[in-house]
Amino acid sequence: MIIKVSKSSIVFSFLAIIFVSCKTKNTVSTIQKFAATESYPNDNYLDTVSNKRALIISAHDDDDCFMAGTVYKLKQAGWEIEQWTLQTTPLEKGNSVHPAEVICKGNKLILENDLYRNVNPYDSTRLAYLPIPREHFAAVFKTEKVKSVLEQKINAFNPSVIFSMDNEMGGYGNPEHVFICQIIVDLFKENKIPIQRIYQGVTTNHMEEEIIVKYLTPLMEKWGYPSPYLIGREVYKIDGIPEPDVQVDIQLYADGKMRYLRAYSEDAKKNMRKFIPYFENFDAKTYFGVFDREFFRVIKK
Repeated sequence: MIIKVSKSSIVFSFLAIIFVSCKTKNTVSTIQKFAATESYPNDNYLDTVSNKRALIISAHDDDDCFMAGTVYKLKQAGWEIEQWTLQTTPLEKGNSVHPAEVICKGNKLILENDLYRNVNPYDSTRLAYLPIPREHFAAVFKTEKVKSVLEQKINAFNPSVIFSMDNEMGGYGNPEHVFICQIIVDLFKENKIPIQRIYQGVTTNHMEEEIIVKYLTPLMEKWGYPSPYLIGREVYKIDGIPEPDVQVDIQLYADGKMRYLRAYSEDAKKNMRKFIPYFENFDAKTYFGVFDREFFRVIKK
């Protein structure tokens, strides 16, 4: 989920979020407008899997915030789960435990040196979070290197399921999200990895409109930054985030998800506040009583 901007802009953005948060009363009505109004079939596949091994694969370690409740549910059911990312956020000072250990066995870098981008004129002149046409991916990213490493590591771990963001919009347009998620889909469709299904964490149309379009986009514009979501719709030639296929009720796992979100450093939580509005203003039961479900597009054989 990482959005890289200048230090001064981060400070300004943080102060703006604090200002907005301070003016917002801690009432359920404040967040109800962001919650899904749609319903989808309840997922019943994950309860039937015999090989209880799963991977969370994403560009950044906080990208799974929309699916953390489901992952924590699986952990409680005895699944062996690891989080693999291209990049991690620094831990809070004095903390040696990565937040991912709340919902799984912890975080691991896909590439040990964390170098997954090439240096080229097109890449260096743009903010890292802004969408990139797919035809430029080969020049921007170390595609074959990442793909080869992922193929080897996934086969060694032998999971039945992979959790990721979607490979079309990447949540809100971030090209690093689209890049890594597309590699997973390609490996799956090429039958190079042993998994049975990919669960892509997505939002509903209502959530997309209220959180991404009406809440996040005006904030970006207010701070003087272009909206990756609006640009992404044009660059990737899509209408928005893919439609969910299934939903998972996470109310019984609210505490685990909230502990996971709050375990991140302040830098990471600055970004989380943009996508999970006011989550720090409520207790877990209240907040995830409103945001009671997580939604997935399921890619299967």
